[in-house]
Amino acid sequence: MDTLWDKVKKNLVDWYGTAYEKTDELARIGKKKIEAAGVNRAIEKQISELGGKVYDLIDVQGKGGVIAKDSDVARLVEEIRGLEEELKAKELEIEAIKAEKEQDETSS
Repeated sequence: MDTLWDKVKKNLVDWYGTAYEKTDELARIGKKKIEAAGVNRAIEKQISELGGKVYDLIDVQGKGGVIAKDSDVARLVEEIRGLEEELKAKELEIEAIKAEKEQDETSS
């Protein structure tokens, strides 16, 4: 008959074995999730690059063809154009603030 200590020792060994197996499983899963996230990021980068190239063909080079006639593509191109104008306006505002500061410093 097992003593209380033998039972406790057996339970501890079983528990540690289970904990090790579960930890190993979780670590392997975590590693694969990180690798999958890296692949997803690479896909996003390639799609972004492709989108930039398509935008360049449509807007800058005027070679969009069938793609440019798609209503969703045309809408996105117009949104990007609007954002580009907004960006230019912000850059002009920044330059105006810098010029104002320089003028204040020289007049002081």
